[in-house]
Amino acid sequence: MRQSGGTQPADGPEGDGPAFLSLADAASRIVASRDLDRKTAMAHRAAGLWFRRSLSRTHTSRPDRDMPERPGRPDKPELRAPRDMPHRSAGGRRGRIALLHSLAHIELNAVDLTWDLIGRFAGEDLPRSFFDDWVKVGLEEGKHFGLLQRRLVDYG
Repeated sequence: MRQSGGTQPADGPEGDGPAFLSLADAASRIVASRDLDRKTAMAHRAAGLWFRRSLSRTHTSRPDRDMPERPGRPDKPELRAPRDMPHRSAGGRRGRIALLHSLAHIELNAVDLTWDLIGRFAGEDLPRSFFDDWVKVGLEEGKHFGLLQRRLVDYG
């Protein structure tokens, strides 16, 4: 559904929660999501809506969500200090998995940093091209994370 004047939310797919009210709302929900598959799916959906001009930057009839202080992360696997992780230089299968795991963390952080930036600046007087560029970056980082995540699943 096309949003006109910020009064109608853009429809979300079934099972993916309520529709986005705006780009700022989408950004807040992406960053806050603890489900990594959902996080990347929402980033993909928000980008599609933005480029179809179905989302406004902010919502005029209701205030947008504040950006979360910290990005959402699942309970498992538990976060560990880098010193407690397998070394990437271990070689063989174990080393490849450790390297892919490190890269996946980098890409996941890039997803959150990009959408956090979008959400924090959505209310500022900036050209649409600023948001176009950052939404593209957020979409690409989500794709990169998804590719690495699938490869890690392949490794078991």
